[in-house]
Amino acid sequence: LSMAVYCSAWTYFGSVGRAATGGVWFLPIYLGPMLAMILAWMLLRKMIRIARSHRITSIADFIASRYGKSQALAGLVTLITVVGLVPYIALQLKGIAVAYALMTQPAGASGAGASPWWADSTLYLALALAGFTIVFGARHLDSAERHEGMVAAIAFESVVKLLAFLAVGVFVVWGLFDGLADLFARAQAVPDLARLLTLGQGKAFAYEQWFALTILSGLSVLFLPRQFQVMVVENVDERHLKRAAWAFPLYLLLINLFVLPIALAGLLSFGPGANAEGFVLTLPLASGHPWLALLAFVGGLSAATGMVIVEAIAVSTMVCNDLVMP
Repeated sequence: LSMAVYCSAWTYFGSVGRAATGGVWFLPIYLGPMLAMILAWMLLRKMIRIARSHRITSIADFIASRYGKSQALAGLVTLITVVGLVPYIALQLKGIAVAYALMTQPAGASGAGASPWWADSTLYLALALAGFTIVFGARHLDSAERHEGMVAAIAFESVVKLLAFLAVGVFVVWGLFDGLADLFARAQAVPDLARLLTLGQGKAFAYEQWFALTILSGLSVLFLPRQFQVMVVENVDERHLKRAAWAFPLYLLLINLFVLPIALAGLLSFGPGANAEGFVLTLPLASGHPWLALLAFVGGLSAATGMVIVEAIAVSTMVCNDLVMP
């Protein structure tokens, strides 16, 4: 379950937005990790054994250990990671702030007015996450860099975001429409939406892009610092990998079951100009179910905070060990 930290706020909000513009083109982001876990679990097992025997605490240490424990290489990997992940972490905070605005603003309010920095909810969210990360990530000194409390918290939030997203999907398909057949039939009747249900969307299918996205996302589940942290560093028993080899792909399948239906329902309800990334919240709100919208918001909050916490712990370990201490 902690491996499902792969599903960040982009999974929760952004994949619906991508499905609303590109149809099934959100799928390669999840097909890659599913195939990687099913086909490359023996590679992961070897990574876990190497990390355990060399007392490796981060992806930077792992790569450096393959090249004679090169300190310069570990520092370079850390710098690349920090530059790449700071915007990614900021995106999670932005996702929560936008979702909070959708939940708290009156219907039709634009919320475009600038507010002073001390009135920005994102600042206090970042401070709260920093405190949580310190409590769960730095409670004790441990050369193994394992954080069992953090892993338990991430596993719990993975359950929360899955149940919340499934609840919204079930409500949309069987509450707002008469099932999947009715929803897809209505979408087929609208030419712009019917295009989203085809692979090529009226043009030749871009096999190269689909293949490239699948390969990149498959590599990301092996090399993203947060994935390396939960799969390799936090692993206490390599036998757990056998269960993860089918349970993680199953999780990704379940959390993506209703992405396209929610996107189509939002387009049918609000039109093509609506904010598609907010459909998970706006569909329950517009139909008079604020408690379901609140549950969806908590799910999105879980997805974003889980990613930020694990990524922050992984990157801070790399910065301390490979930049500051040397």
